[in-house]
Amino acid sequence: MLRWLRDFVLPTAACQDAEQPTRYETLFQALDRNGDGVVDIGELQEGLRNLGIPLGQDAEEKIFTTGDVNKDGKLDFEEFMKYLKDHEKKMKLAFKSLDKNNDALMLMGQ
Repeated sequence: MLRWLRDFVLPTAACQDAEQPTRYETLFQALDRNGDGVVDIGELQEGLRNLGIPLGQDAEEKIFTTGDVNKDGKLDFEEFMKYLKDHEKKMKLAFKSLDKNNDALMLMGQ
């Protein structure tokens, strides 16, 4: 179970910079429902639900407020990409701290 969770949260390509912009662009375009080049809180919430990632209002608002660096009420692509990169780094560090024997697996009792 924990191995599945690790693979879901930290896919192998998560830390490969060459692949990230394409993944980020694809996700951003899916969330930017009206195609105006920015994502507002409504688009973020609706888009995540449509992608099967319902995080809940608190988590979605936290993503939005943390990512909205210039506080204009919208996430542009640069803000969105920075948020995702920072979040992936934090998740990788959290995983490494739990992977005591460095085998890239999470097992019960580790």
